[in-house]
Amino acid sequence: MRLLTILAAILAGLLGGTALTALVARDGIVFDHRTLGSWVIAPRVGSELIDPYSRLRVLVSGELPLANGEGFSLTADRDHQGQALDGRCTYRLSGMMPAARFWTLSLTTPDGRPIITPIQRTGFTSAEIIRHGNGSFAIEIGPRPLAGNWLPSPETGAFILALRFYETPLSATATVLEPRMLPELHREGCPS
Repeated sequence: MRLLTILAAILAGLLGGTALTALVARDGIVFDHRTLGSWVIAPRVGSELIDPYSRLRVLVSGELPLANGEGFSLTADRDHQGQALDGRCTYRLSGMMPAARFWTLSLTTPDGRPIITPIQRTGFTSAEIIRHGNGSFAIEIGPRPLAGNWLPSPETGAFILALRFYETPLSATATVLEPRMLPELHREGCPS
């Protein structure tokens, strides 16, 4: 009887562990992350200190994370007020970027695929952005054309902003980033 109880406990542990692992792999749950305003960073994903669940998520998704010395990635699925990003709404991403040789900003679906728009623009790079005299910038995000740096969003549905920095002095110390160092994402309007 005792052997049966032990076997049942082992089986329950195996099934529970497998179910949790499958859930993490499927839904991309990240345990080791920091929230910086609208942005989320998983600073250890590109290092040897990556946790086993993040390693599994990277393996299943096919993502190629930046190594600590190469740069780092941030994502935003919410605006500065904490509301989920909605393709029907317009947003303004503005401020300054941390020092980096190069950065990219792209719109993706919640599962990480690029959003294809009629004008074939899925993002901006630091080389093509129009800036103000002091180095700051504003990117308008929305489904209809907007003045300035316009990044078209999907007509409906959720989306994610992915911001990647390459060759930055912050690469090895991404955990010291502060929200004030990053651009803010504000909702400008949304149809009723």
